[in-house]
Amino acid sequence: MTRDVILTVGLLLAAGLAARVLADALRLPEIVLLLAIGALLGPSALDVVDVPLDSLGAQLLFTFGVSSILFYGGLNLSLTVLRGVSLSLALLAVPGVLVTALLTGAVAALAFGLPFEQGLLIGAVLSPTDPAILIPLFVASRLRLRLAQTVIAESAFNDPTGAVLALAVAGSLLSGEGDVGGPVSDFVVELAVSSVVGVLAGVLLLATISSRRTGILRDSAPIAVLAVVSVSYVSLDFAGGSGYLGAFLAGLIVGNMELLGLAMHTHNEDELRVASRTLAEVVTIFVFLVLGAALPFATLADHWAPSLAVVAVLLLIARPVAVLACTLPDRRARWTRGELAFLCWTRETGVVPAALVGVLAGLGVPNVDVLTGVVALAIVATLLLQATLAPWLAGRLGLLDPSAPG
Repeated sequence: MTRDVILTVGLLLAAGLAARVLADALRLPEIVLLLAIGALLGPSALDVVDVPLDSLGAQLLFTFGVSSILFYGGLNLSLTVLRGVSLSLALLAVPGVLVTALLTGAVAALAFGLPFEQGLLIGAVLSPTDPAILIPLFVASRLRLRLAQTVIAESAFNDPTGAVLALAVAGSLLSGEGDVGGPVSDFVVELAVSSVVGVLAGVLLLATISSRRTGILRDSAPIAVLAVVSVSYVSLDFAGGSGYLGAFLAGLIVGNMELLGLAMHTHNEDELRVASRTLAEVVTIFVFLVLGAALPFATLADHWAPSLAVVAVLLLIARPVAVLACTLPDRRARWTRGELAFLCWTRETGVVPAALVGVLAGLGVPNVDVLTGVVALAIVATLLLQATLAPWLAGRLGLLDPSAPG
């Protein structure tokens, strides 16, 4: 067993390095190559790597691993920049997810001939964008700073919304009740708990690694980050909150320490940022190779036509409607047409919907094979189309910063 685990880890790391080399040579996003190589190594092809979505290894990656990516994403965002788009972010995080779920869910119900509630479940699972994709894609890109940070922050904030909505709809399906009061109250509680614990974790971490007297862990900042992310995730899980949102908020606070009148010694801060970036890069390799290996291609083949219709509506109708409905009221942000067009195009699907499929399958929701096939197609389509074309589209729309490193 130990030898098998070590061999699997070694194969995944080697495949990740190969994907990086190929991505540079082909000028494609690394995540696309990771997913493709994962699918090649998985049970549907060579059957070298078999890590089911409901296995312990996959769940560790999709919980602690993605939390580490979110911490790194928050660490690289500026509250000063995000303040100018705060209304757009708030609307995209909640109403935007609901609009996406309703439109996509209605089409799913029609395409598959399902009751509306079961279609809505499909729409809810597909509604959040994916920070595990968008953070590696945009955190160091040449995209205009405000736009890149908006995309990353939206993906972090709308994950809990989509997850709670999906679980609430699933609970209603399994119980046979149609009460909407429960889902609404669950979301409010989860958002409040996640925000409080995430902020407290961030402030505590910052205090212990700062240059002040309280900074007793300043020389062990990367280890302190791992401890805080782990403990806060478990605490939020017990308290009924989102570990993803908590990790993101903790990183956001540490990354904006100057607003709290705190600072770190330069060498400690450099060490923290390098360690966080390295951990995020390694986790990204594992997450997308495992995700590619676990894609259910057989299920996808059984339902490809209605699944294609649902994904097309998700990308071409639901996303633009949600973006325009949530950004146009924000006069302060002064979004340009090019920026709005880019936001309409950017809504990659990935780890969170895949993890939700595993959870919902365990709960025994009806037609889980249909849900699995739609999510698989959405992951493949958004990575191949949106992630691959994002740099080209940004260039065509004039949204690249010429002063940023290429």
